[in-house]
Amino acid sequence: MKRFLPRTLHMRIMLAIAMLQLLVVGLFSLYLVVQQVGNEIVNRQVLGHKMIAITAPAVSHFIEFDPRGINGYLGAMLGDRAIGAITVKDGKGNALFQQAKEVIPLHPVARWFKAAQLKPTVTTELKSAHGSLGLITVQLSNEVLNEKIRTLLNDVTYLFMLLLGVDLIAIQLLVKSVMAPLTPLAAMAKAVSQGNWDKTMLATEANASDEVKNLSDAFIESAKTMKRQIRELEQTRSQLAENELKLRNLVNNMQEVLLEVDQSGHVTFLNPAWEALTGYATETSLHRPFAEFLAQPRHQRYFEAGQLEHIPLTDLQLEVRARDGKAVWMQMRTSLQRDESGAVTGLIGTLEDVTETLHLQELQHQHEQDLYRLAITDPLTGVYNRRHFDDLLENLLHMNLRKNLPLALVIVDVDGFKFINDTYGHPVGDEVLRTVASTLRANEHQGGAVARIAGDEFAVLLQNVNAEEANRIGHMIHADLNRAVVHLPVGQLTIQTSIGIAVAPLHGKTSIDLMRAADVALYHAKQSGRNRVVTLSRERGEAIMDIFSQGFELRNAISAGMILPFMQPIVDLKTRKVFAYEVLTRMRRGDDFVPADDFIPIAEDLGLIRDMDLFVIGESLRLIPKNVHLFVNISLNSFFAPEFAQQLRDLLHSPLARERSITLEFTERQTTEMSAEFVQMFQEIRAGGCNVALDDFGIGYSTYSYLRLLRPEFVKIDGSFVLQLKENHEDMKIVEQIRELAHVIGAHTIAEHIEDEETIAMLIGMGVDYGQGYYFGRPVDVRDKHWMTADLV
Repeated sequence: MKRFLPRTLHMRIMLAIAMLQLLVVGLFSLYLVVQQVGNEIVNRQVLGHKMIAITAPAVSHFIEFDPRGINGYLGAMLGDRAIGAITVKDGKGNALFQQAKEVIPLHPVARWFKAAQLKPTVTTELKSAHGSLGLITVQLSNEVLNEKIRTLLNDVTYLFMLLLGVDLIAIQLLVKSVMAPLTPLAAMAKAVSQGNWDKTMLATEANASDEVKNLSDAFIESAKTMKRQIRELEQTRSQLAENELKLRNLVNNMQEVLLEVDQSGHVTFLNPAWEALTGYATETSLHRPFAEFLAQPRHQRYFEAGQLEHIPLTDLQLEVRARDGKAVWMQMRTSLQRDESGAVTGLIGTLEDVTETLHLQELQHQHEQDLYRLAITDPLTGVYNRRHFDDLLENLLHMNLRKNLPLALVIVDVDGFKFINDTYGHPVGDEVLRTVASTLRANEHQGGAVARIAGDEFAVLLQNVNAEEANRIGHMIHADLNRAVVHLPVGQLTIQTSIGIAVAPLHGKTSIDLMRAADVALYHAKQSGRNRVVTLSRERGEAIMDIFSQGFELRNAISAGMILPFMQPIVDLKTRKVFAYEVLTRMRRGDDFVPADDFIPIAEDLGLIRDMDLFVIGESLRLIPKNVHLFVNISLNSFFAPEFAQQLRDLLHSPLARERSITLEFTERQTTEMSAEFVQMFQEIRAGGCNVALDDFGIGYSTYSYLRLLRPEFVKIDGSFVLQLKENHEDMKIVEQIRELAHVIGAHTIAEHIEDEETIAMLIGMGVDYGQGYYFGRPVDVRDKHWMTADLV
């Protein structure tokens, strides 16, 4: 293509403008043709409509009055060159006239237009006063249109040639006048290229155009700009040299090693940090295989010839053998170098000393292991703690049962541990626990996990051991514990334990059932005199399991808030006004409420009475208005727990109890030693503003001694004497004696289980002050807002 172009700029400009003019004139001519042809087509359509508009009335007249005149009239019309065919049809579609000339093809130029624009046929309806007479169709001939198009094309061709010739002549003159001043500009460009950029040294024709003068000035300014840029390039080169020096200093002072290795694994560059970290001189390390400095073969293989592309680019830790033989761990981050074909030619990377970091990570890992060990073990004894033991029991039980293998659970409880703590101190108690734990772990017969599941209670799991074998191992453990001693500053202390054993699936298929069964066995061991081993048998388990089932129900009820306070009024027998309300404990079981007599003994036997008493008192103080005098029940067995007294004090001195009338009502179902501390505690309670009442007086243990030592404000006569008061003369005498004893110490009497008016009258006659029973009102849930408005008899 290039060899067909003119050599001179003058001729190239001429050619370009000529082609442009040819395109412009050609497009103009084409536009003129299209415009004129379109006009002719439109004119032909208008002519057709006018002709049929003139012809239709005449043809309608002929059809109606002179049908034979149609042929002559329309035949004369066919003589017109613009008409190619005429057809006339009556209303039924029969042809009344139909003639056509020879069809002349449409000129190719006219075919450019869409058929919808040509419309060679015109049809209209023939009408008269009587209605439609038919249709007349006139088909226009292409002869006139084709002739006009040919004439138009000839005219446009002549005009195109004329305009093109005039344009070429004008262009030649214009280009010549424009190009003439460029010759001096060429000389100016040559002078500038030789460095003669001063404008006074360049000549510009006086008659040069402004554009040429501007171009000359532009050349001069360009020369100045080029000189300035050359000067700036020299300054940049100097700055680059300075930056290179700074970069070299930065590389030399890096704390990390900068490493370059070729494709064969030989070192080609190292910065001074290499010598500082490894002790090897940088100069002697160059051109040596980098693998020689690595301690581990798996690291060395990365830097063998052809293996660089397999090296991890990040998080690669290398053990470098330092000159003094020490291991230096380095974190390598690298980038592979490739040629144009993509082949690896080497690598550039950094090496960071992470020896101390890895050491810290190792310490952290050890610390995490220690934390995990602390999370699953008891810090005092080193055996598993209760939380981990529960998970372990669940998993081992599931695994053994799935394999049809038994699993034995041994619970070991230290007898008299509270006495040991109180007598010898907690350090000795802790040593006892550690001795028990070490003995259990050292026992070769255990074959399972050891855990401390409570303060002085341990558990041992024995896998694939039936009840008989578990009993044998339990006795061996018991014997080993009996032989263990704890040395004291003076003498030594022997350890005694009670052990309960249960086996799955014989005694339970879930962890809860197995623990419950082992608790039952331990409970029986303690009830039988302690310091013995009991393996739960089916008969013994059924006898005791009911107690523990109720105990579990009771524990769940306490934790779930299903122990509820109920209210029963205490009434002044003479005035029949409510004097106070006794808080009675009920346990929700479904939609029913279980009375206290059905679960209080169980709570006392299993040590749950303390939590229950505190919970019920707290709920009563929270839910009952302060203007109500409350009688709240407390079992003396609760005071077996040393912390109960302080917890009770805290509760009675809380804002809920402040400014209240509270009477603490004690029921004694077992003998309790009245120590000086015990009596002192009651005195403190009374000093704090609370009254004391003895409940169920006449049927408990050591009742009269309690009356003498505690000197209560109220004595409640047991309902068993009141129910038979009318029929039994002895019961009446007992009630009178109780009233007289109370009068001696200044206490008021309250009769329980009153059910009729006759009994009330007898009690008033005996001098009894207050009464309580279903006659005055049944116990009502404290959450029932109507309990205070209940009518009394």
